[in-house]
Amino acid sequence: MYPITLLAFGRLRLEPCRGLQGHYLDMLRSYARMTVTELPEGKGDPARQLKDEADRLRSKLAGVKCPVLLTPEGKLLDSEAFAQWLAVRMDRGDSLAFVLGSSHGFDPGLKREIPEQLSLSPMTFPHELSRALFLEQLYRAFTILRGKDYHK
Repeated sequence: MYPITLLAFGRLRLEPCRGLQGHYLDMLRSYARMTVTELPEGKGDPARQLKDEADRLRSKLAGVKCPVLLTPEGKLLDSEAFAQWLAVRMDRGDSLAFVLGSSHGFDPGLKREIPEQLSLSPMTFPHELSRALFLEQLYRAFTILRGKDYHK
């Protein structure tokens, strides 16, 4: 089982989103050892909040070979390309940690430090829904790599 971490700022408050997260985490158990860690959002003005979040995030990412920021400015991949992207990193044995930022995104300094950045969509989605979308796409990527019927 391949270990994958999802670090997300903020809690899932909406029951339907908690249900979707649980659903996809259950489905992912056949493919990966998933860890989801919720981090509290920073306080204060947005610049201070982002700096605080970046400082706390750096310690969580220490030792991760391939940290990935999920940000609208990141590389946009379709599902098949994401599956291939994932396969390359798994073949290299990279430890993977995906990060969903808070409502203000990510500190600019952190974005310069972490070159791997992916976009879920050019559209804007609520933070809670973005988490479910990411987990679904991760599950889809594994089914593509294993030749399962889920991806059509």
